[in-house]
Amino acid sequence: MPETKPSVSQLTLYLTSSLKITSSYAITASYALNASGGGGGTSGTSGNNGLSGTSGSSGSSGTSATAGSSGTSGVGSAGTSGSSGESGTSGSSGTSATAGSSGTSGIGSPGTSGSSGNSGTSGSSGESGTSGSSGSGGSSGTSATAGSSGTSGVGSPGTSGSSGNSGTSGSSGQSGTSGSSGSGGSSGTSGVGSPGSSGTSGTSSTPALSLGQTYIGDGTSTVYALSQSLANKDQILVNVDGVLQGRNGNYYTVSGTTLTLSSPPQNGSIIDIRYINGGGGIVTSGSIANQTILYNVTSGSQNVITGLNLSGNKWGVDIKEEWDAVISPGDQYYNSCSLLLHFNGSNGSTTFTDNSPSPKTATPTGNAQISTAQSKFGGASLLLDGSGDYLTLASNAAFGTGTGNFTIEFWMYPVSVASGYAFDNRTGGALQSVLGYFSAAGSFTFTGGIITTGITKTGITANSWYHVACVRNGSTVYLFFDGVSAGTDSIGGSANSSNPLTIGSKYDGTTGFNGYIDDFRFTKGVARYTGNFTPPSSQFPDGTGITQYATKYIGLIGGLNDRSVDYGIQKLSDSSIKVVKMTQTTSPFPSGSLSGSVDRVYVNVLDYTKVLTTSSYATRALTASYASNSSGGVTSGKVFAMTLLFS
Repeated sequence: MPETKPSVSQLTLYLTSSLKITSSYAITASYALNASGGGGGTSGTSGNNGLSGTSGSSGSSGTSATAGSSGTSGVGSAGTSGSSGESGTSGSSGTSATAGSSGTSGIGSPGTSGSSGNSGTSGSSGESGTSGSSGSGGSSGTSATAGSSGTSGVGSPGTSGSSGNSGTSGSSGQSGTSGSSGSGGSSGTSGVGSPGSSGTSGTSSTPALSLGQTYIGDGTSTVYALSQSLANKDQILVNVDGVLQGRNGNYYTVSGTTLTLSSPPQNGSIIDIRYINGGGGIVTSGSIANQTILYNVTSGSQNVITGLNLSGNKWGVDIKEEWDAVISPGDQYYNSCSLLLHFNGSNGSTTFTDNSPSPKTATPTGNAQISTAQSKFGGASLLLDGSGDYLTLASNAAFGTGTGNFTIEFWMYPVSVASGYAFDNRTGGALQSVLGYFSAAGSFTFTGGIITTGITKTGITANSWYHVACVRNGSTVYLFFDGVSAGTDSIGGSANSSNPLTIGSKYDGTTGFNGYIDDFRFTKGVARYTGNFTPPSSQFPDGTGITQYATKYIGLIGGLNDRSVDYGIQKLSDSSIKVVKMTQTTSPFPSGSLSGSVDRVYVNVLDYTKVLTTSSYATRALTASYASNSSGGVTSGKVFAMTLLFS
């Protein structure tokens, strides 16, 4: 006979030895109220027997049909009544099978067994009427009296359980025609009585389990108790009637040991809950034990990361680099630069770096040196005291302009404006070349052997920064102060094809400049300015321009002595490591480049003792049957063995 769905208060929690979910959505025998639930549970079983007790009643009906008696004997010794099953001729006694449903009422409270009239359902068990053919044993219907023994089943639930077994043969009793003996079914009802109730208590004795739970919906309830306290809903899977509830929607929420559905499932719906963390713990969210983000990392940068657990040497390091997109225009004429001196460096240094495409050596004389006392850009400049201090650069075709265009520009901070040469491109007074100098107090002149008269800027004061640009464009020369034209002049003939260059004095070392000079640039072949302009707001670029794309790299990791890696790692202790940027990562883009400073470096310290699938994978599993081991964790690279090699 079919099992009636238990109410929501009659839930079943079950435990499997693994996370494999097979028939979790089917109502299997585990849902029945049977003896598995402890003492009370046994009584529940006898509740089922109550059903057979009903058929015992049909034994009474055996009186109405000899076969009915055999039903009674079903309660007694089932074997004997089997032969009496011949009375199955009175298969109409299937009516008495109705009493069998009274067993169902046994599941409820005994009073409910009154509904045993419905037991007509058990009439279907009348099919066992086949055994009814043994009805000839109907005479044993007298033993229907034993049906009353079903009543005794009410007495001690355990005893009733036994008679319940004979109840099975009672089914054959149903095959009796004497269904009228259904009155005997009432006695079966008494058999269903108390035992059924105790069966319910058996269900309540089922312990909460850690891998899964199942509830039966009652059409109104939305709140269900969990056997584990959970941090969030990513730790469970919820199915309602076989439909996986969306984890990212508002279908359900989890708070501690409470699951709340957004709406109540229909009455009789199966609510299946699976714990995807294998029970009793938080889902491992990867193996990252620590992540540290370093900013603006350059070659040689060293950083120490602490607060780690590196004992046992089951750890590793993973590094990711990120650059932001940057577009720097640079200098489109950079490749035409003959000289580019930024005068950066430490205070008192006599090293002067040429950043032009073809670097040249600037040799200091006297006390010419780097000073941090004054600077337009870069924190330092060239200091000249006006008395024997200057720089010289050997004769070079890069300083011989011939008839071509050129631009000589720099920033100057004169301490004295009385006299002094800022630059001289000559080797002698009569040679064809150009120069810039203070021709009188407060007056700066740009002239040369091939310039007609020269151009002079007046009104210059001491202790101020000025941007000076001396330009040739064809047959015209220009002088600009702070981007404003001071005048023009004509130029004829050709300058020398190769000349030296002196900065801070006349070509012979006399008439020195007293003050500071910063960012000196000599561009051959290009007239950079022919009209007023805005002076540079930063030091001159050291290239034609930078197009840096947003880039992500996986940093190559090695030891501190490795030379072909991006980062060197040193374990300082069981709780700290040192991270050193070894080399500058080169650009993967032929048309672009990467800054030597990495915008962000992600240092991930890995713990190989905790390498389980992250929750982002686990929560997308349809059921816990994806688990590959009994503990419920999906292994994705756990350390299986560690081997130590010596010498």
